[in-house]
Amino acid sequence: MIDRFTMLGTGGWIPTPRRETTCAVFSTDDALLIFDAGTGIARLLEDRFRHELEGEREVHLLLTHYHLDHVGGLMYLPAMFKGRAVTIHAPGAAIAGAEPIEVISSIIRKPFNPHALAEMPVDVRVEAVHEGEQEIAGLPVRVRQQIHADPSVAYRVGDLFVFATDTARDPGTVDFSRGAGLLVHEAWIDGGEEDDPATEHIAREAYVAHTSARQAAGLAAEAGVDELVLCHLNPLRSEKYHARMLESAREIFPATRIMEDGESVEFGP
Repeated sequence: MIDRFTMLGTGGWIPTPRRETTCAVFSTDDALLIFDAGTGIARLLEDRFRHELEGEREVHLLLTHYHLDHVGGLMYLPAMFKGRAVTIHAPGAAIAGAEPIEVISSIIRKPFNPHALAEMPVDVRVEAVHEGEQEIAGLPVRVRQQIHADPSVAYRVGDLFVFATDTARDPGTVDFSRGAGLLVHEAWIDGGEEDDPATEHIAREAYVAHTSARQAAGLAAEAGVDELVLCHLNPLRSEKYHARMLESAREIFPATRIMEDGESVEFGP
């Protein structure tokens, strides 16, 4: 099998017919790594992705943070992995202020879910991630805390890719991403808003917790990655607006693209 990174949900906050909320999968011969459990995780039940659920590969779900548009898909796990083991990796108390088993158990319980976490027909194991390097499914995974409304983390898998969503512009992302082939980074607004007094407030409000396409492109250029993928797109903006975001980013970092839900990047031997 060729190692493959696939975006299952490219949108943020509210799912739309075109873009589910954030979820990506990284497939190897031995493991399936799922990044965030937004509504995009449901795409694993589509015929084109059902092969990802087959075999005896390890299944690991890596959460960037606990906002509901990134964890709502935890409720879908029995539909995908009934009778199997899934290890959830999530920010620990040093980052999020509470251990992940506490947070996830408070979400997956009555009256929000028919079963408590321990009663689900899936063998769910919960492990805390900490800043720095750790091994997940035999892969070197680095973790870095980011700037968001509630703390989030970015993940780096070897030198293959960095997954950095739900974060304000963070200069530390440059060193964290340096030498990686692919940077997947959120882009909530275009960034041109800050240059117009009539829209400057939009940028000011967004930059508290989010990044613009222009800012993400600047980080990618400084880090020297091979390619930038913009994700966590604002569902209140049109595809025409998203296309303008892409043009703005490419003026700064030409090797930028916006993926559709279901698109993949393959990593050769």
